[in-house]
Amino acid sequence: MTKILITLFTIVCLLVSMGCRQKKEEVPHKSFQHLTQKIDSLFKAQNQQDLFHGGVVITQKGETLYESYLGIADRSWNIPIEQDTKFDIASVNKSMIAALVLKAVEEGKLHLEDKLVDLLSGFSYEGNFHPEITLHHMLSHSSGLPDYDAVSEPLRLNHFLPFKRLRFTNESYVDFISKIELVNQPGKQFYYSNFAYHLLPILLEETYQKPFGELLNEKLTRPLGLEHTVSESKNEIVIPKLANAYNYQKETGQWHQNLFIDLSLGRRIFSTASDLNRWAQVMDNPGWLSATSLKLMQQNHQTEIDEQFSYGYGWVVIDAKNKSKMVDLGIQQPYIIHGGSTEGYKAMLININQGAYVISFLSNVGNRTHEIQLAQEIVNILIK
Repeated sequence: MTKILITLFTIVCLLVSMGCRQKKEEVPHKSFQHLTQKIDSLFKAQNQQDLFHGGVVITQKGETLYESYLGIADRSWNIPIEQDTKFDIASVNKSMIAALVLKAVEEGKLHLEDKLVDLLSGFSYEGNFHPEITLHHMLSHSSGLPDYDAVSEPLRLNHFLPFKRLRFTNESYVDFISKIELVNQPGKQFYYSNFAYHLLPILLEETYQKPFGELLNEKLTRPLGLEHTVSESKNEIVIPKLANAYNYQKETGQWHQNLFIDLSLGRRIFSTASDLNRWAQVMDNPGWLSATSLKLMQQNHQTEIDEQFSYGYGWVVIDAKNKSKMVDLGIQQPYIIHGGSTEGYKAMLININQGAYVISFLSNVGNRTHEIQLAQEIVNILIK
C-alpha cells in the first residue's frame, strides 16, 4: 500500500512539474500576443486618423506574426482593401530590378563590369553617357547619373507631374536621359538616381528581347510563387484589384485621386504586402539567387566612396559598421530596408537580422502616410 502511495505521489509531482514547464513555455506566446495587440492598436489608430489605408504583414523567422488590411481601395465605390489588393510599390521595385540583373549575370547574359555605352550600342541618342559607367555603378547608385531634380524647370512643376505624364518609348527615354548633365564621374560619389534604375529594365529587355513584365513573371514572380506581383507599362491595361492612389489636400479638405502616371517610367511593379514580405525573405535563402548574388545585394558598396551612406544593390544596408543618412531605425540589429513613394502610394520593406523580423506595408494615402516614422514605431514595439 505504501509503495502504491509513493508511486501515485511521484506521478502527481511529475504532472505538476510538466504543468509548470508548460506554463513557462506559454509565456513567449503571451508576449507575442501582447506585441501584436500593440501593433494592431497602432495601425487601427493610424487608419482612424486617415494616416494609413493599406496592408501590413510582419513575420518572424518566416512565420506570420501580424497581418492586417485596413481602409479603402476605391473611394468612389467604397471598396475595401483586402489581402489581394495590389499597390504600386514605388522604389521598393529597385530590389527586384537589381535581382533580375544579377539573375542575368548568373545566366552569363550580363556582367557587372559591362559598360553602359556598350549595352546601349543599339540605341541612337543625341546626348552622351560617361564611357566608364558600369552595371555595378548603376546598381549601387554610384554611376554619376542624375535624378529627377535635373530635368528642366517646366517638368518639375507640381512634384514633377508634367515629367511623369510624358510618354516614352525605350529609345526616346534613353535619348532623354542622355541629354541630362552628369552629377559626377562614376565611382566617385553616392547619388541616388532613379534614372539609373529606369535604364536597367531597358537593358534587361534588350538582353532578353522580352518586355519587362514578362521577364518579371518568368524569372521572378512565378518561380517564387508571388502570385499577386505584376508589372505593366501600358496605362491602357486594367490591373485587377489595384488600389487607387490618393493624396489629401488641406485647402479643400478633400481626397484627390491620382489619375495618371506614365507606367513606362522605370517599369512600375504592383504587389501586395504579403508578396513583398515573402520577397524580402528570399534575401536570406540562397537558391533562386546564389549566395554570391545575395551577398552582393546586401553588402555596402559605398565604403570607399562616402561613409555617410550605405547601399547595396536595391537595398539600404545598415549594421554595426555601416550607417546611412537615408534612414536610421535606431536599433542595434543589422537590417536591410527600402521605402518608396510615388503619387499617392507609399511602400516599406524591412528585413531585420536575416529574417528575425520582416516588415512590409503598402498604403494608398500617400501624403498622409509617414512611412519611416511608422516603421520606427513598429520596430520600437517589436524590439525595444
